[in-house]
Amino acid sequence: MSRLRIPRRHVIVTACLAPLTGCGLLSTPPEPQMYRLSPADLDPAEAPLTRGSLAIGTPTAPDNLDTSRIALTRGATRFDYFAGSAWTDRVPALLQALLLEAFETDGRIADVWTDPNPMAANYLLETAVRAFTARYESAAVAPPVVEVSLDLRLLRLGGHQTEGRTLVTEHDAAAQNELRSVVQAFDVATGKALNRCVAWTLRGMHQA
Repeated sequence: MSRLRIPRRHVIVTACLAPLTGCGLLSTPPEPQMYRLSPADLDPAEAPLTRGSLAIGTPTAPDNLDTSRIALTRGATRFDYFAGSAWTDRVPALLQALLLEAFETDGRIADVWTDPNPMAANYLLETAVRAFTARYESAAVAPPVVEVSLDLRLLRLGGHQTEGRTLVTEHDAAAQNELRSVVQAFDVATGKALNRCVAWTLRGMHQA
């Protein structure tokens, strides 16, 4: 009886394909580790209520920051994200919710909300995110410095008159070059920025 002979070239090709097929079955990336922002220094005010109501618009952001990924920069030109990690929501949505929390904690504006149709309010706070990143030097050996920069515009509704505009920027250095410390630095810098946003907005409403 003659034996069936399989060409040697066919055996080699089949052997080479087998590991690739196995790797494909394991190629699904793991779910990212989620991090939430929780600024700890939002303090209630002891001043009386301010007349008027405030709507907080959804912040705008460039495409590279309009994401849930945690952004970083290296040197003057390189932009990137921390691998395997993400915020619990897109950065604009996170900051809108935290702005609302900051005004509610302050307590000096009786009515404040995030309404997609803010015309019922006396004032509208518009925010543009200019920076929300961990900044490394080019060597990326030392812990990064977190930068939070928000461009604010206060509008008095009715006549849609601009009452003021300012840029609020805060920094905080991470204690260690690890993501947990970086997130804590985001908390500190964001808390400082939010407190300044509240104070500036109240001054604008009071002077209007």
